[in-house]
Amino acid sequence: MKRRSILTIFRLLSNSLAYLAMLVVAGFMLRRWLFLLAAWSPPAETSEVGKPSEAFPTVLLLVPFRNETAVLPTLLTHLDQLRYPAQQLTTLLIDDGSSDGSPQLAQAWVGQQPRRHLLRLPSTVGKAAALNVALAQFAQGELVAVLDADERPFPTTLLHLATHFADPRLGAINGRRAVGNPLASIFASVSTIENMVHQLVTMQSKERLGLAPALLGSNCVYRRQALTEVGGFQPGALLEDSEITVRLALAGWQTRFCPEAVSVHDVAQTLGGYWRQHQRWSSGFGSVVRQQAAAILTRWQLPWRLRLELLVFSAGYADRVAWLVLGLWLGGKTAVSRRPSLPLLTILLTSLITPLFQAMVALHHAQAPAALRRRLWLLPCLLPLDMAIGLAGLLQKTVSWEAREQH
Repeated sequence: MKRRSILTIFRLLSNSLAYLAMLVVAGFMLRRWLFLLAAWSPPAETSEVGKPSEAFPTVLLLVPFRNETAVLPTLLTHLDQLRYPAQQLTTLLIDDGSSDGSPQLAQAWVGQQPRRHLLRLPSTVGKAAALNVALAQFAQGELVAVLDADERPFPTTLLHLATHFADPRLGAINGRRAVGNPLASIFASVSTIENMVHQLVTMQSKERLGLAPALLGSNCVYRRQALTEVGGFQPGALLEDSEITVRLALAGWQTRFCPEAVSVHDVAQTLGGYWRQHQRWSSGFGSVVRQQAAAILTRWQLPWRLRLELLVFSAGYADRVAWLVLGLWLGGKTAVSRRPSLPLLTILLTSLITPLFQAMVALHHAQAPAALRRRLWLLPCLLPLDMAIGLAGLLQKTVSWEAREQH
């Protein structure tokens, strides 16, 4: 009798968990299809770069780095080519406790230029804290731009981004972060396709629907007033970009996506690099949803659809874990009863193939080369790895700075 009661309780709990996973899977699937439809809608008008005679806002360009001798010279060359009025632009390189020759490279580039500066921190504090120190010490700039050390911005990128701040409601905007090594390895190809989906389908659709496109932490520009209002970047945050996206939206500021403002960077090429980066994202989203869920749900003055999107966005990799839970439950139920639950199985399979349709649309919009299109089959092959990363993200926390892969 006691054993039967235990089995009944176990069955009740497992069924409840499975149906909760089903709701998560179905919710993420519907969101993906909504963004797919929006991605096919007529594009909005592209931003026009202002004429040199027009007044541009002052910009403080922040470049945080730590041990970046391999990529910093290339970035500095591209900074020299930025076509933004020199008298309106101040560039600050931030050394976050480097132990290699990066500070010397930065100092040589700064030289005696009055609008170039190098800020050296005595010890490593992490990207978010380093940005906060820079903002506290350098008050110039109506706008604050951020570039990671591995970026290669196009000459007009900053002009495109700054143009949008004529709208006083705009708190921050991100340009497109294109990939420079899409065919370097199978992991680089998968990362490139994921990058295209996130920006050319998800972010582009959220831009069109007014659903707070995410900030990506680099190739982005913030209104200093908005940054000050929300208290700057959160020190120690694994995803300071996603975290501040939510806080800006909750404070009533708009975030936007500008695909014309392009910067190029390289993605991870090895299994280890791919795992570390995605596991960091998974852990970071877990922190964001734990910290911001209550505020999102209770900010009644925001439209319900924006609050719902912020909540799902903050949940990040939750659908990967839900896929795993629902798949295991269906497998167990089929093994015991020999009768699979067809409605749940249909939802699971439809959800699993939906990212493939998103990838097709993204590759089309990006006019991706045929060699990259032929690697689309890699996505379903790496699905078990994706689920494992989602699960690992719930159980583990990673550091804010991590060593960059040497290509």
